[in-house]
Amino acid sequence: MKGFEPVTQHPRPRLFRLRYALVAAGGLIFVVALVSIPSLDGPNSRQYRNEAVAVSKLRTIVDLQRKFAAAHVDKGFACELSLLVSPESGQSPGDYDPLRFLITGTHAGYKFLLNNCRTDANGLVVHYEAIAVPVELRKTGFHAFCTDDSGLLWYDAKGSATSCIASRRVLNE
Repeated sequence: MKGFEPVTQHPRPRLFRLRYALVAAGGLIFVVALVSIPSLDGPNSRQYRNEAVAVSKLRTIVDLQRKFAAAHVDKGFACELSLLVSPESGQSPGDYDPLRFLITGTHAGYKFLLNNCRTDANGLVVHYEAIAVPVELRKTGFHAFCTDDSGLLWYDAKGSATSCIASRRVLNE
């Protein structure tokens, strides 16, 4: 046919197909990564993270107890967590407050409490025990953690506060 030129193919069809294949492969890799990343932390990662936070908060309690006893030589240690919150913290209600657990008694799946306060003959609190137990055993944490005025940290593998204090298994950090 005169006047018509033959239709030619796109000058680079292989390059076009290669780009398409790369985009499709990249999309597939993205979807696989998106699905598998949450499981990369391993089983029980949230519980172990909660346990690390609980140990850290117990260390905070030990530190605050020492400061409280030094500032209140006529009282000794505090027997209530809320007494360890300093009004001079400068935190406003909207700010993140790392000591809020002292008011609420819970943080990161653990419940915190002070008990077994003992006084000397002068009424000075010379002993306390601080305990962190999972709010829901095996769901928010596996171990109970505890300490006392010595500052040593202990744990109980079954999550029992009573056993933690009684057995005094040293927490190897």
